[in-house]
Amino acid sequence: MATTTEDLALKATSEIDEDGEQVVTACSFLESQADLEREAAEVLPGKFDECTYDKGYIRQSLYACLTCTRPPPKYRQDVTSSGTEDQLAAATDPAGMCYSCSIECHAGHEIIELFTKRQFRCDCGTRRLLLPAEQGACCRLKSTRTMLAKLENASNAYNHNFWGMYCSCDKFYVPEDEAGVMIQCYVCNDWYHDSCIGELPSEDDYEDYVCRACVSKHPVLRYIDSTLLRYGRVVDGQVSCIEPAVSVSVSDASGECHAVGDKDEPTPKRARASVCRLRRDTSAIDAQQPFDLFLAEGWKSHVCTCIDCMREIEASRLVFLVEEDDVVEPEEDETRGESLYESAMKRLRTMDHTRAIDAASAYHVLSSNLKDYLRPFASSGKVVKPQDIQAFFEQQKSSH
Repeated sequence: MATTTEDLALKATSEIDEDGEQVVTACSFLESQADLEREAAEVLPGKFDECTYDKGYIRQSLYACLTCTRPPPKYRQDVTSSGTEDQLAAATDPAGMCYSCSIECHAGHEIIELFTKRQFRCDCGTRRLLLPAEQGACCRLKSTRTMLAKLENASNAYNHNFWGMYCSCDKFYVPEDEAGVMIQCYVCNDWYHDSCIGELPSEDDYEDYVCRACVSKHPVLRYIDSTLLRYGRVVDGQVSCIEPAVSVSVSDASGECHAVGDKDEPTPKRARASVCRLRRDTSAIDAQQPFDLFLAEGWKSHVCTCIDCMREIEASRLVFLVEEDDVVEPEEDETRGESLYESAMKRLRTMDHTRAIDAASAYHVLSSNLKDYLRPFASSGKVVKPQDIQAFFEQQKSSH
């Protein structure tokens, strides 16, 4: 069984009794709970009571569940690539879910974080991602919409990330085992090891990275005429040298030239240009293939928006190159910094007067009974064990 953060915290403050069992004081337990609450507030700062499904295809943080989906044999960690026919038949389609569903619907499952991806709609509760039958199958945040189980998000795109694999080396991502840095491709959103990329510019010299596969696939990126680009020439599978994309000017929609860097910041939605701003001489660039792109701050204002380029951008689902590309974040949960006691007291104040009195009265009775039950333990120095607490609550149930 895996050791939890709570186990480690308690072991650090525990003692061993005469029977060889670990003993934790009430103060130590409360301190460890407070530490866990603070850690949870940092890791899960947003509310998780609403699925993002109705927001459509958006850029958001995604998660995959390896309990509810099963990868093909080549991506499994528990079988060899030559899996049996039964193992192959058990494979499912990949699926992704939003932040809220990863907590509300898949708590206790094997979850992997996919980080941010664009134009993706939550799969939880759809044909691709049904919960186990004993949990009701439907997404808990959309429990009344059972018809979703027959539907699929046709515009979602999936890759090996949904099985926990990343980079061109196609390795399973284990944060604790990573010695280097991983860099995300701005276009496909896959992550690459710095060691697999090769030589990198200084961090101050680029803001975004585009992998060689995306560069080869999308000429509208490959031929951008801008000094804000640097080519990472690939030799034997790795970037061996960084070369600036030599350029002194670009043409705007009117055909007039201006110095690179004089353009204003891009607007939320750029107007279409009438003159193509891509490099005219593409043969020299094509001869350098393959290469990675390293893009300095402001590079998006140099993406061509002529009619032909915009057709390609839209057909390739690259509209985020010329429009706002914000991540949809969960609403901040202002209560995450509170202790369980503080949250309960705040909840109590929102109840109507009669219900609040009943709740306070029930709490007082339970507290008094527990103190009376534990008093003999305190006076005799006897250690309270799990079975003792279980016996107390059994007494409470039988007395009502």
